[in-house]
Amino acid sequence: MEIVPHIPLPKRGFAPTAPLCEIVNAILYKLKTGVQWGYLPTTSLFSQKVLSWQSVYHHYRKWFRSGTFLDCWTGILKRYRDMFDLSSVDLDGSHTPAIRGGEAVEYQGRKQGRTPTARFPA
Repeated sequence: MEIVPHIPLPKRGFAPTAPLCEIVNAILYKLKTGVQWGYLPTTSLFSQKVLSWQSVYHHYRKWFRSGTFLDCWTGILKRYRDMFDLSSVDLDGSHTPAIRGGEAVEYQGRKQGRTPTARFPA
């Protein structure tokens, strides 16, 4: 697994009772499926010592705040840069306003649009 070597070992306190790879797999399962933390199927994700969802969430918050996931993500992207195929990238344009015709209307000299996050005058 590529993520485990990037995770720092604790300097104080207790070491995790479950293997780090299983904790990382539980976090990745949550991020991939979108399941709520309380419904994380911990009994099926851990083989030896089963952690609670609170313990998995604790490790996630600790590693997220310390920047471990960001460092790991950028390291993996740099390592496998040559393998990416960006010829078919799909970007989300849900926040791009295309009001009343989009490109057919052209630029009208103003930038403010009526989007769901914009404030409307009373």
